[in-house]
Amino acid sequence: MRKIVGFAAAMVVSAAALAGCGGDDGGTTAGGLTKIKVGYPSDTASYGDLYVCQEEGIFKKHGLEVELTLLKTSSQLLAALTSGSVQVAGGDGAAIAAGAVKGTDLKLVELKLPAYFTEMWGKSDIQSVADLAGKKVGVTAPGSVTDSATRVMLKDKGLTDGVKVVNLADLSALLAAGRNGAVDALVTAPPQGAATQKHGWHKITDMTQYRTAASVYTVSGQYAKENKDVVAKFVAADVECLNFLKDSANRDASIDAIAKYTKTEDRELAAYGYDFFTKIWSSEPVVDEELWRSALAEAAKGGNVPNPADSIDNSFVQNAIANAAGGASAAPSDAAR
Repeated sequence: MRKIVGFAAAMVVSAAALAGCGGDDGGTTAGGLTKIKVGYPSDTASYGDLYVCQEEGIFKKHGLEVELTLLKTSSQLLAALTSGSVQVAGGDGAAIAAGAVKGTDLKLVELKLPAYFTEMWGKSDIQSVADLAGKKVGVTAPGSVTDSATRVMLKDKGLTDGVKVVNLADLSALLAAGRNGAVDALVTAPPQGAATQKHGWHKITDMTQYRTAASVYTVSGQYAKENKDVVAKFVAADVECLNFLKDSANRDASIDAIAKYTKTEDRELAAYGYDFFTKIWSSEPVVDEELWRSALAEAAKGGNVPNPADSIDNSFVQNAIANAAGGASAAPSDAAR
């Protein structure tokens, strides 16, 4: 665990970094590329699309000079998006929904992971989910994808009251809790959990059977209205990158990119992450209105649920898919789809 002083200092640094990012995009390069910042909350394999977009020059192909900005918490991500410090935000649908419920002006433009992308690793005596009764399961922050996925699974299995969910500050603290015995199992996004095998742990299950708006890309409503061409370029690039990832011919290049951006020295772990996510990355990441409605309802906690259509604009992704297929398409519409 980090000491409180260290944590406070990190928050000061993060706040200063956000303040220094500026309130709009960075203009254009000498070569005519539009500069934008894309914020994302975790350096896991789930963001392989962003990594290959950078490494394979696909953002540049679509006229963008992209700076990837790692923001460790969802609150930072939403703050950066609404202030204009980043122009596009990728994140957990539950966290984005919490902002939408509070009235934040958002437009979802992609849903790239329509299921929970987490898995559970644990001690050798835990052979099934049923064996979790009376045990402690470590997850990251309350409301995070690991926290949400675990609670959904436990509720489905009738174990809500029989298992203690332990929230840890971050991935490092989570893995440390596993090593020192503070928890009996832990939930992570691949490939990090696989590293526990060297301590005798094994995979118990994953949560990919539970559909949800797990990972989305969003922009502010104002930015979508005033910068349609830039949003269209980002979405078109990302659709190409998602399809790049899912093409087995690109497996080695994709693993290389994941290893680089997740700082994974063990190539087998990076490959594990790639193989896991290729099963659930969507090559046509249209936002599912019903999944988004469920995310909003959960975030509202019994209060007023906003109309999901008000915070969705599928015109960008529909246009990108049509173009990728070689079909003619209209410019993105003014109205949310």
